[in-house]
Amino acid sequence: MDFELSPDLIELRDRVAAFVRDEVIPAEKNGARDIQTLRDKARKAGIYGPQLPREFGGLGLGTVAMCVVFEEAGRSLLGPLALHCAAPDEGNMHLLSLYATPEQRERYLRPLAEGKIRSCFAMTEPAPGAGSDPTMLLTKATRVDGGWEISGRKWFATGADGSAFAIAMVVTDPSVPTHKGATMFLVPTNAPGFKLIRSVATMGGHDGPGGHGEIEFDHLRVPDSAILGKLGEGFKMSQVRLTPARLTHCMRWMGVARRSIEIAMAYAKFSG
Repeated sequence: MDFELSPDLIELRDRVAAFVRDEVIPAEKNGARDIQTLRDKARKAGIYGPQLPREFGGLGLGTVAMCVVFEEAGRSLLGPLALHCAAPDEGNMHLLSLYATPEQRERYLRPLAEGKIRSCFAMTEPAPGAGSDPTMLLTKATRVDGGWEISGRKWFATGADGSAFAIAMVVTDPSVPTHKGATMFLVPTNAPGFKLIRSVATMGGHDGPGGHGEIEFDHLRVPDSAILGKLGEGFKMSQVRLTPARLTHCMRWMGVARRSIEIAMAYAKFSG
């Protein structure tokens, strides 16, 4: 595989680096309060939504190009938010762009891509449910008149507090192995039966917008139209979402690591 960067990608990388240096890092003193302003500037600079399809206002980059851009964006914790390529929205937009129906695209993907709403991803569960092994899912959706009733508990649902909707992975057919009987649902967070119990504290202290929520689904009802993709394909879709998301996480944190080293070196020289 050829990893040589094209001249166009080098130019884009350098523009993103300059934007983070000149616009994003100076805004860090204000926390996340300037995100909308930074996003407007990113649009004008032609660097907004590197992972998004062009029809939704993004750059439509491939995997290698995304990695290059994400690393530069990651030099500030606000960088991925400013370019609208931060988790969990980045991975959720990717999933929706591949599996959402036209109606779901307009209801969920378009406002998410435009930065008008936020989303969360609800797969992980408290013990003895699905932790690092999603085949241990306990949250279930059962057939009812007009749709499905979801009951169960999730936690570490990134972005939950203040999100407009969740992509929830639950068991719809307990008679078969989980990798064949799990389904993803689009669940509005204002639906009766959706309860954000708490935001789970993490050691790093930087949880990003929405934190990592513990969620309860208490006999929450959704119609058939809330199914994302096909019934029983949730496990396959989770791999489609999480595999590139792990890579983009790495690239964002590589940017953080590079800047951390630079800060440490400057401090060591000053102290010396």
